Amino acid sequence: MYNENWLSAIKVIIFDMDGTLYQEDTFLERYIRYLLEETEHEGETEAAMSIGRAILAGEHAIQFGHFYHTEDDLGLVREGDRFVQGFTWDGAAIDEHACAYGPLSSQAPHLIHIGDPWGIATVLSHKYKLTEQKLRSAFDRVRKEMVLTPYQFECHSDLFRAIEELTAVEKKSLMTNTHLESGVEFMSYMQIRHLFEDVVYGANKPFGLQSYFTSLLAQGYQAHEILSIGDNPWNDLHPAKRLGGRTCFISPYPSSDPEVWDLRLNHLEELEQLMRAIQESITRRNISDGEDRAEAYKQEIQG
Repeated sequence: MYNENWLSAIKVIIFDMDGTLYQEDTFLERYIRYLLEETEHEGETEAAMSIGRAILAGEHAIQFGHFYHTEDDLGLVREGDRFVQGFTWDGAAIDEHACAYGPLSSQAPHLIHIGDPWGIATVLSHKYKLTEQKLRSAFDRVRKEMVLTPYQFECHSDLFRAIEELTAVEKKSLMTNTHLESGVEFMSYMQIRHLFEDVVYGANKPFGLQSYFTSLLAQGYQAHEILSIGDNPWNDLHPAKRLGGRTCFISPYPSSDPEVWDLRLNHLEELEQLMRAIQESITRRNISDGEDRAEAYKQEIQG
């Protein structure tokens, strides 16, 4: 299942948090409800939640892996550095219009990548022209709920144990775009802070990941020795791949992102297995290297 050669070379693993170390999407409908309550769009709440469910299931024209254009209220499909297709919320295709947008970089200030359930809510807040304050308020409210009864999410203790027992790598880091207060609350709830040498809250991925990866290269690590794991390809994987790193995409949802990753996982049990496979691969390599050195030394003495 795994490529033993490259697994055994891993020295640094960069983990995302939300959607990577736990998987939970029941918050989405509450998040959308909180966004729209007491606004002129409150009556559209059920329709908005229906859109959210359809995107999660891959049954909407606008999908995970697309970009949302905040000014034109469209979903855009990327191929390389350009857009090749687009969709309205009603599902109408805008092929030629999409091509006219030019390079992705020229539209960057107006784009939101739809990479995970949190991104769906962010996009809907722009669709309904809500304020940043309203988005932050709804975000903080739903995050508080997620660590309290009756909405608290399930912790995957076997995964956390596998990460803790992964001692063969040199560094385990966690980077999350979640702001400090909520990030600390989630880490405390899962009781996993001690698993990571570096933890970066408010990481500003994808740009923050690129900077962190570059800092690892400056410390002497080789790109192929660094593995980035996450559920949002644009934030968690594209920067690492562009710099030559290894990538693992974990998500239970369909994605239209055309990129090919080193590994594609769906569930936390698979990530747990990967952690154990990395530990075993590095350990076997170290034993083999030790045996080779011992044999070489023996031959040198006998010679």
